[in-house]
Amino acid sequence: MTTTTPNPHILVGVDGSTSALHALTWAGAEAQQRNLPLTLVHAVDHSSFGQGYNLGASASFFDHLDTDGAEFLSQAKDHVYALFPNVEVSTVKAAGKPVAILVELSRNAVMTVLGSSGLGGFTGMMAGSVSVSLTAKGHSPVVVVREAAGPAGPVVVGVADSDSSDGALAWAFEEASMRHAELVAVHVWNNIPPGYVYAYTAWSAVDSTTEERRQEQILAERLSGWQEKHPDVPVRRVLAIGHPADVLLRASEGAQLIVTGSRGRGDVAGFFLGSTSHALIHKAACPVLVTPRP
Repeated sequence: MTTTTPNPHILVGVDGSTSALHALTWAGAEAQQRNLPLTLVHAVDHSSFGQGYNLGASASFFDHLDTDGAEFLSQAKDHVYALFPNVEVSTVKAAGKPVAILVELSRNAVMTVLGSSGLGGFTGMMAGSVSVSLTAKGHSPVVVVREAAGPAGPVVVGVADSDSSDGALAWAFEEASMRHAELVAVHVWNNIPPGYVYAYTAWSAVDSTTEERRQEQILAERLSGWQEKHPDVPVRRVLAIGHPADVLLRASEGAQLIVTGSRGRGDVAGFFLGSTSHALIHKAACPVLVTPRP
């Protein structure tokens, strides 16, 4: 994706966990494809460990955390150079709230990559919580890597019936083009929660065949401009009835990447605000790229 940020790079959270190692490997391959440097960051929130320690023990404990952080970054840098020797790597070791640090560092990042879960030393909380917060507050797209991703399979993108999915479509088409992969564009309709269906009498009266044709037209219109920009990308259109999170989770099986916006119209008056991206972060069978809010 074209970016105007100064010194563009891919930002990666590092904590010594297996999950972070998968994220690092994914980010290294992405950096090599895009000819971008990597910035590896390790952050420790000392305040989350400070209560209940005697001062002498606390100093020793915090020194241990800092030593571990430096070692994590050194090992991560060696890992990148072993797999991707042409990728430039820099490191950042920081003390403070992990989300605040990552949000600030994401200002100049093309994307920010995290593992799905990590060690307490990196976050002071589960990394899943950090990734969820970062998708809401970060300035760059956030990629959450649950496990090592396979090179085969399509790129999947969730398409809403509004401009809110344009960011996801831009990234999805570019990733599919870069990977020479098929793009599966998934548009979900009739996504009112089951317990609320009968409260919406107008909805239940809609002719399903007519509505399906209308939704097909919506999907075609949302894709038309992007297909013109990326004629090399084969596109498979999928219309589905259900909740977007459930449909996209099924679509993620066998995919090499799934792309979604941080929010969309897959909700009822904001009732499910962000629920789709959150579900994908925690359960998707492939890496998840969440674009920031417009």
